[in-house]
Amino acid sequence: MIAIRDFTRSSSFRVGALLTTLASVAIILIVYFWRLTSSDLFITESTAAINAKIAALSQIHNSLGIDAVKEAIDSGEFSRSTMANNSASTANASSRELPKSVRSFVVLSQNQQFVTGNLASIPLILERHEHANFNTAEIVISLPDSGERKTLRQALVREVSLDNYTLIVGRGIDDLYSAQWFGRAFSWIIVVLLSMLSVLSFAIAVYVVNRINRMSQTADKIIKTGSLEERLEIDSNWDDLSSLSAVFNQMLDTIENSVNNIKSVTDSIAHDLRTPLARLRNTLEQIDDEKLRDETTHEADNLLNMFNSLLRISGLETTNKKEGFCETDVLAIVEDVVDLYHPLAEDRNITLTSSLQPITMIADPNLLFQAVANVLDNALKYSPDGSRVVVQLTSTKTHHVISINDAGMGVGEHELESLERRFYRADGSRTSKGNGLGLSLVSAIVKLHEGRVWFVHDPLMNGSGLGVVLSFKR
Repeated sequence: MIAIRDFTRSSSFRVGALLTTLASVAIILIVYFWRLTSSDLFITESTAAINAKIAALSQIHNSLGIDAVKEAIDSGEFSRSTMANNSASTANASSRELPKSVRSFVVLSQNQQFVTGNLASIPLILERHEHANFNTAEIVISLPDSGERKTLRQALVREVSLDNYTLIVGRGIDDLYSAQWFGRAFSWIIVVLLSMLSVLSFAIAVYVVNRINRMSQTADKIIKTGSLEERLEIDSNWDDLSSLSAVFNQMLDTIENSVNNIKSVTDSIAHDLRTPLARLRNTLEQIDDEKLRDETTHEADNLLNMFNSLLRISGLETTNKKEGFCETDVLAIVEDVVDLYHPLAEDRNITLTSSLQPITMIADPNLLFQAVANVLDNALKYSPDGSRVVVQLTSTKTHHVISINDAGMGVGEHELESLERRFYRADGSRTSKGNGLGLSLVSAIVKLHEGRVWFVHDPLMNGSGLGVVLSFKR
């Protein structure tokens, strides 16, 4: 039996799917962030800020003249960066001060001579770079107080003539390129990690479901075959399911030892009592009273049969011997059983019919004969006179099936699961002779052949009756 047939309905799959979905959403957001940092949005904003400063100073020049432009530059309002990440650090700076990162600058010159600005001299342009949407340059600037020269490998620079003056406005964008590189690298790392998380979560879900199904199949095999020798396979020791499998195997070891001890005690009792009972029966045969002798010897025979049946069942369940297995004509065996019980059926006016197909299989013919005979004996025993019993031998694509259906007293549907238990007798059969071991022996024989016994309530649609189905794999 597979515990989780529909993989998509398992809790492990749902958790894995949830993690995969969250990781996918995170990947989409990170890719968006990467595209954003990789684009020229921030550089475009810096270019717009430079153009805005030039437009404002040009407007002042046109309205108030060059002296007003000098005064505006000296006030420091146009030498501060409008970028949000720089405004806080320069809010209290003087007109001749620059932030440590050196971003925005405004210089006014005349005839290549420095006039005013937030630098110590005119920026020296070393090389210009042309891009699709903007132009940058590698420049050298001098800090206003120390005169220290600083190279900006990437800077936006624009020069505008104001009469015989030249207005130079620019901004270093090395930090923006660094942010772009960091954003791309960080995005790729996170995308790879989240992709690995998605694959790992799905793989764990598959692993957990497969392990649960393997545990379920082993447990189901133990239930069906009754073999406590089966154990869960443990191929790792790092996960909780392996620890659970180890505990489960320890529990099976304990149960197997307990069951074997109980069987050993039962078998010993049955074996030890068989000899005294045989002696007792021989002694009872010496009774002079014929009626009393027959009654007592009959009870002794019943006890001997009971102990013999117990030992037989125990031998089938524990030794699992298959020396007698060979290519067997099942049709011939079932026909022999039907022929054997025909006279008994005729004496009670029971209609015994059969529908048999030619079938051969690997089996123990003696044990198979005993199993079919036990079932047919029960069917005739619990069927009223004048009723009918139907024996069928059929074959499907996967199984060989022997079914014996009667219209007798039957058993309640709630009792069907208990019919294979030792000494169990249904309520309706307690008044008849028997020890409750017949179907237990049949079950042991069928399990030895790796088959299964099924019980059907009212198989002939007569209102009552019992159907016993012996199913064997092809």
